[in-house]
Amino acid sequence: MATTEKELDWSSAREGVATSHAGTDLQSSLETAASDLTAPSPKKPTRKTSGILPKVCVSLAALSGMVGSYLWFEHASSVEETDDAYIAGHLHQISARVGGYVTKVAVDDNDHVQAGQLVVQVDPRDYLLKAESAKAEALKARWQATEARSNILTNLRQADSQKLQAISAVASAAAQIHQAQEALNDAKLGVALAQTSIQQRQAELTRANADYERYRILLADRAVTTQSFEKAKQDKEVGQANLEAAKAIYNQAIVKVKESQQSLLDTQTTAIKARGTQASAQAAIAQTDASKDIVSVQKAAADEAEIQYQDALTQLSYTKVLAPTAGTIGHKTVEVGQQIEKGQALMSIVSDDKWIVANFKETQLGRMHVGQEAEIKVDRIPNKTFKGHVQSMSPASGAQFSMLPPDNASGNFTKVVQRIPVKIIFDRESLKGSEGLLSPGMSVVTTVHLTK
Repeated sequence: MATTEKELDWSSAREGVATSHAGTDLQSSLETAASDLTAPSPKKPTRKTSGILPKVCVSLAALSGMVGSYLWFEHASSVEETDDAYIAGHLHQISARVGGYVTKVAVDDNDHVQAGQLVVQVDPRDYLLKAESAKAEALKARWQATEARSNILTNLRQADSQKLQAISAVASAAAQIHQAQEALNDAKLGVALAQTSIQQRQAELTRANADYERYRILLADRAVTTQSFEKAKQDKEVGQANLEAAKAIYNQAIVKVKESQQSLLDTQTTAIKARGTQASAQAAIAQTDASKDIVSVQKAAADEAEIQYQDALTQLSYTKVLAPTAGTIGHKTVEVGQQIEKGQALMSIVSDDKWIVANFKETQLGRMHVGQEAEIKVDRIPNKTFKGHVQSMSPASGAQFSMLPPDNASGNFTKVVQRIPVKIIFDRESLKGSEGLLSPGMSVVTTVHLTK
């Protein structure tokens, strides 16, 4: 039997299961009663069997009461239920972004609309005239800016050309100096490497000469083979050739260093000339600053006129009031021929997304958590049970969000069980076919399964 507000009254529970003492006593009582019913009765004279029937009926009634009490206790301890719950949804208030005369209302109360669908049309002619006027002003301002620019175009072009050439020359000279410096560093590094190579080749030649002399003496004493002596002689000649090659590379590196030093000097001279050209260009640009200021002012005026034109186009677009989201129209207050003001409320749209706000007592939340399954009974559809799950719980009680939250620090304190809003989401499969029957504000009975 479903209850609308389930509070476990332990005194009532004890009365319902008094004969079984609850828990394990209930199970033992059930077993005893069952054994009494199934045990064979002693044979008695036929005229006395009529007294057994009332006893059996009493035993069956007691057994049924205990079983029912046990099942009710098990169910009551595994669910939490409340009828302080209702359907909630997003309510979007549609307001006019511009004022004017309403020429069309494309929807009516209870109509379903899609996002971006036209709902109200405001007469656009006044805004169209403003847009055309702003467009003309923008064209005029651009023309004036172009005319001012053309009057000083020659001087500015020449100054800009000199500036660009000077910047390019300075940048090119800087790059050449960098390259020349790197080439000089590479050349100096080549000299150092050549010196190291000479030292290495000199050491190799010294070792080869020593080996040659040792093998020559040993060959005279026939202590080594002629082939070993020839190999030592060949190593000596190769070492001599390597040394000469290393010296030649060193000389080339010295020449390259001198060439790099001269190249660096030339590029530095070019850089000085480029900086002089840049200074001249800067002087020419300074002479045209006043003209540039005039052009900047004209350009700013043209930009402002363009912004005014874009704003006029935006205001024109606002004459079409569009649905911000998919949903159902409600509380429509606008009609054709009405003169509306900016910001005036025209209608509301109830979005298609709906959920349950169930206000459970704080004593019911001990074992409740996010993700638990829930059963939802809607008063409008009494023969159908919807499925859902707990999505979240409010961070504070409903009283804390009220206009005048309670202040327990003042006056006489009386403990009152608070209610916590719990958000429950419909399962999509359970909701199919009934979307249009659910409206925000409808009363529901919500049961949360604590063991799932």
